[in-house]
Amino acid sequence: MALRLDQLEGMVLILDQFEGMALRLDQLEGMALRLDQLDGMALRLAQLEGMALRLDQMEGMALRLDQLEGMVLRLDQLEGMALRLERISKILRELDPLGVANRRKHRFSRRTYINKGPNFLLHMDGYDKIKRFGFAIHGAICGFSRRVLWLNVGRTNNNPHIIGYYFMQYVDEIKGVPRCIRMDCGTENVLVEDIQKAFRWDNDDDMAGEKSVIRGSSHSNQRIERWWLSGKQGGGQYWIDKFKDMEMRGLLSTSNVGHIECARFSFMNLLQQDLDKVRMEWNQHRVRPNKQGESPTGKPDIMYFMPTLYDTLDYKVPANETDIQHVKEYCAVPFSLGCDEEYARFFRELMHERGLQMPTKFEEALELYSSLTTS
Repeated sequence: MALRLDQLEGMVLILDQFEGMALRLDQLEGMALRLDQLDGMALRLAQLEGMALRLDQMEGMALRLDQLEGMVLRLDQLEGMALRLERISKILRELDPLGVANRRKHRFSRRTYINKGPNFLLHMDGYDKIKRFGFAIHGAICGFSRRVLWLNVGRTNNNPHIIGYYFMQYVDEIKGVPRCIRMDCGTENVLVEDIQKAFRWDNDDDMAGEKSVIRGSSHSNQRIERWWLSGKQGGGQYWIDKFKDMEMRGLLSTSNVGHIECARFSFMNLLQQDLDKVRMEWNQHRVRPNKQGESPTGKPDIMYFMPTLYDTLDYKVPANETDIQHVKEYCAVPFSLGCDEEYARFFRELMHERGLQMPTKFEEALELYSSLTTS
């Protein structure tokens, strides 16, 4: 009996071992199943990536087909010609192989900027980065020399009579008008456009009269748009940060008319002085050569005032002094301190009562602003 009990216990032990092996086999089968699932997922991901790649290729093909169909349509309309897409594609590869190769690579094609001399083409635009704080900047640049011709701050850069005043100040300075002006399509430029065309109406060159003004979108006015970035780096960011800091501290509210007028009264002259300094430093710095090499290099002031050094001439068109003074009567002179005259009178009275002086630096202007707004 004892022997049989030992045998039974041995059999139970063996069965337990078999059950453990079976359990491990089940675990291994489960791992194999999960591996199969992962392999399946990897396969589906690879298939999806392949589908995405084919979709990109198909979109590129669809874009090229749309372009080719547009060419076919224009040819049909212009010449009454019926051509197959394949033939047009073949013609393009023969006539413009480099262009076809660049389009296949989606490579940007940079246009060449041409400007023959000072006042050949003037670029003008407004700068609105601190406009919500009450300060609107307007400027102009000579496309040839990159000399900043004016850089003014005021309460607005949308009033055509104010913009006309800035332009006529420049016309009075050079006793003439530029050959052509590049401007935006905004209503703030309508008076400058009329003045320019009027002064150029009786000329007989290829850009006289209506052609003396080029209107287009702001982002394509590259000469002045690029300069705004340089101006921001050269000092404009300082004022942006200062006014934002005042707003964050609760000192300046853009929805409070009194705050805006007081900020103009306190900071406008300092900001204009800073812009004058930025303009002077820019006009006397050396413009670095660019890779395209389509524009001369040197100091803007020298390139503007001494064009013969660059084998060119000043393209300004002389204007009659009497006509200049007459046209200036149609322009509006900006307020001396930027703010409304009634507010300026009120602020002056407060300054007189409290023995305050006009500021000469930002800290003094901030102290004046704080004193006037807490009255």
